[in-house]
Amino acid sequence: MPTKKQLEEADRAIKEVDWEKLRAMSDEEIIAAAKSDPDSALPTDEELAEFDLVIPAKSRRKPPKEAAE
Repeated sequence: MPTKKQLEEADRAIKEVDWEKLRAMSDEEIIAAAKSDPDSALPTDEELAEFDLVIPAKSRRKPPKEAAE
């Protein structure tokens, strides 16, 4: 569970993102930018293969009956 300080830092970082510039970039440009960032820690293919997909329990719940109709 993230600490209050970590959440505040994440909020601050999100506010600093130039979202218009990011939306204008291709996937390849985004990956190249991440690879050139010394603070970035992109996982290797081997590391990705070890990851487990975790779907939060909330999203696995069935929708209310009226919403399903």
